[in-house]
Amino acid sequence: MITVQEVKAIVERHLMDTGHFLVDVVVRPGDKVVVEVDDPRSIRLEQLAALNKAIRADLDAGGHDVELQVGSPGMGRPFKVPEQYVKHTGRLVQVEMADGRKLEGLLEKVAPEGLVLRIQHPSKVKGRPAKLDPEPTLLAHTDIRETKASIKFN
Repeated sequence: MITVQEVKAIVERHLMDTGHFLVDVVVRPGDKVVVEVDDPRSIRLEQLAALNKAIRADLDAGGHDVELQVGSPGMGRPFKVPEQYVKHTGRLVQVEMADGRKLEGLLEKVAPEGLVLRIQHPSKVKGRPAKLDPEPTLLAHTDIRETKASIKFN
């Protein structure tokens, strides 16, 4: 059975000089391997297909018969790596705090000590847009349970 570390090494070798970054690798029972890759801008289906083909060739050459799935992380999924926070700087995010509170706001900056967020407050008048705090708030990494992109449909 192949290990997560072996798959990560193969994937990272193929990601060199592409600008893409590895988000996660999961090896499930039955030799099913799931690889999540993203890009600071966006990653196209053709790029994922080419990466899948390259990884598959290396796995086959190593004698690993696995079911391989290569994709990008879903929009509603929590961030797993620092590059995802950087990618979403300047966008609305949802932050679930360790104490259970849920905040939504504009991610202004990712700092070593935490996230700098301008918290969004819903309008008290129906039909008016929500307002962002004028001053940013620093949320310590240790106080955050998870962060994910905020999805709005108009």
